[in-house]
Amino acid sequence: MAGVAVLWAGAAAAEVGMRALAFTDPADGGIARVMVWYPTDAPETPVERGPFTFPVAEGAPVSDGRHPLVIVSHGSGGSAFGHADTAIALARRGYIVAAVHHRGNAFDDNRDAGTERMWRNRPAQLSAALGHVLAEPVLAGRIDGGRVGALGFSAGGYTVLVAAGGAAELERIAAHCRTPPAGEEFCHLGNARAEGRVEGGGPRVRAAVLMAPVGVPFSKDGLAGVAIPIRLYRAERDEQIAAAQVEDLRDRLPTPPEYEVVRDAGHFAFLMPIPAAIAPEVGPPAWDPPGFDRAAFHERLNGEIADFFDRALAIERQGR
Repeated sequence: MAGVAVLWAGAAAAEVGMRALAFTDPADGGIARVMVWYPTDAPETPVERGPFTFPVAEGAPVSDGRHPLVIVSHGSGGSAFGHADTAIALARRGYIVAAVHHRGNAFDDNRDAGTERMWRNRPAQLSAALGHVLAEPVLAGRIDGGRVGALGFSAGGYTVLVAAGGAAELERIAAHCRTPPAGEEFCHLGNARAEGRVEGGGPRVRAAVLMAPVGVPFSKDGLAGVAIPIRLYRAERDEQIAAAQVEDLRDRLPTPPEYEVVRDAGHFAFLMPIPAAIAPEVGPPAWDPPGFDRAAFHERLNGEIADFFDRALAIERQGR
């Protein structure tokens, strides 16, 4: 990709569209969901989803041109809306963003949490969602299939690494969880029971952002196939994923990633800011260490992620 650039046709989008798609879950043939945000020329209106209000043009057509795609994998027990502010920021920069709602490991259906089934199904769901979005008639002619990025948080980071060509050895989770680092809550979900190997991926994912990812399932050999640009974030005060998980992953990647430690951040800092009115009900995903400003962090984070994908996917914009 070095030295290759494509001129982006036009300025950043003023408006953002949103639509929900359904795809077949490869695990059991059930119906799974993916939320899609994209640039549009239609006017935005406030759209409510649960406690959130998004300024989007729901169901509007995609703007003309061929747009790069970023596919998103949320953390264990999360939601396709968990990174909606980042998705909207990318859509305003001209990206189509597709966030998988991981059936069996989401807030409204978490029956597979911590099981071997969870670790196997997540990458398969991501791959199926990506294939569906690339073939969806409303979107297919508007996506540049040669410029596909992926973004993953926590267990979503694991998911993205498998999709990008990594091979996970689930026994490494068991070995890690026999003597987990003090204060790390990753092992409390029963992850020590997983075993076997999970492989996937191919050439479709060309760049990835990993935020506080689960890294222990990957050996150096298992990461040999992940030959793409990566931006890697660690939360300094992460109570779920120990620093060594992220740092060891960084050191095992075949190409050194862009790496940042987010000072004073807890594990859930990468999630969209949660309205204060529902924070007590949501619990830890809504909480931050004292003094950490999640909203201010996301103003910076979303710009950094967009800039990274612009560089990694070789997109040159007019006027920049």
